Amino acid sequence: MLGYLYVAAALAAGLTKGWCGKKTSGIITGMRPTLLFNAVRMLLCIPIGFLFVWASGSVQNLIAEPIIYLIAAVSGISTALFVVTWIGCVRWGAYMMVDVFVTLGIMIPVLLCTLLFDESLRTAHLVGLVLLVFAAYMMCTYNRSLHREGSRLRIKQLLLLILCGASNGITQFSQKWLRHVSNTDVSVFNFYTYVFASAVLLILFFLFPKENSTQKLAQNDMRRLALFVTLMSACLFLHSFCSTAAAGYLSSAQLYPLMQGSALILSMLMSAVCFGEHINVRCAIGIASSFAAMLCIELL
Repeated sequence: MLGYLYVAAALAAGLTKGWCGKKTSGIITGMRPTLLFNAVRMLLCIPIGFLFVWASGSVQNLIAEPIIYLIAAVSGISTALFVVTWIGCVRWGAYMMVDVFVTLGIMIPVLLCTLLFDESLRTAHLVGLVLLVFAAYMMCTYNRSLHREGSRLRIKQLLLLILCGASNGITQFSQKWLRHVSNTDVSVFNFYTYVFASAVLLILFFLFPKENSTQKLAQNDMRRLALFVTLMSACLFLHSFCSTAAAGYLSSAQLYPLMQGSALILSMLMSAVCFGEHINVRCAIGIASSFAAMLCIELL
């Protein structure tokens, strides 16, 4: 039961983060400013993470075993890679397919945990995953119909999408890896995850060539952005903290399809309720398929 409570908290944090992202979309343009914006988000997660560590009485555990630093480094680097590839997908116009490839990326923790940690993988889990990929595809076509994006993917876009889904899958696997090899407080692990993630994004920011035009934000936009980035950082840390905590209670074949299917449904409902996007037949089929996928995975 506790695992599902952590899942619910992670979904609530993720939904709030997505709402903030929608509200601030378009304020920042250009690759370097976007990299800096995301680096700041990760940097803000560090003091938030320290507060979690302090509240859990685990400050002494910040001096951790080498394996904890290794797993946190994998988690942080893959988190940063996910951010960069997601930005690339947006810039190339392939972002409508991100949900499909992120859903496909679930296979990484599911298969690796089955092979390395002997977690069970039943036929119902595989059926649920297939339904979930179909649901993500249907919602992708729904989004494309709303925004009228081009339909043909280029090779670079496809590679970015594969990297995006794979990096998210590796981040998820690192959560299960931690829970299988150590009893370290998850707040310590997530604290170091964002230390590594922010370092990688800052390095990429300074390495990325300067752009010809520099964006100047109005004072109102700056205040709005500061408010939302703080809230997004808190939700980002809470989402990863709760996901890692849930990984100690649920198998990969249960946890990540459940979270992705629920996130797809909640994201579509939020778009309809908060942003006035009309739910058509394709969206309804996607929601129904996500629900069917979760029933297969959790009940069969």
